[in-house]
Amino acid sequence: MVNPAFPGRPGLTPTSLRLVRYAMLAGVLLFGAIAYYQGAQRAPEDAVENLEAIGWVGYGMCALTMVVVAVLRQVRERASEAARPTLSMIGSALAEGTAMFGAVIMVLGGGIGVYALGLVLFLSTWTLLPADAGTA
Repeated sequence: MVNPAFPGRPGLTPTSLRLVRYAMLAGVLLFGAIAYYQGAQRAPEDAVENLEAIGWVGYGMCALTMVVVAVLRQVRERASEAARPTLSMIGSALAEGTAMFGAVIMVLGGGIGVYALGLVLFLSTWTLLPADAGTA
């Protein structure tokens, strides 16, 4: 497929999107495991002062991710076949960032809620924004 933004360069193929998503999943799971371990080893008096506010920011990111994935799903249906894998990648990257932010919250001594929701959102992009070139 040809990249619509840069003619002459190959675009993102469904196979390469799947491969990138698996690599992203491995990174999210590895960082999540390290963050969980580090958060469990943290002394209670070392907790960050504004951790509750940071948690609300994380849940806001989860809500934003849900909205953006819904919008990308609609945009993807009208996009050309060559652009669909790239739009799917954008949604997956946003959900990965949300999960990673949840892992940072765990490192700071917070709960696992934002990370778990971000991970579910990331995995849901695999179905909501599929890697195939067809419509969702």
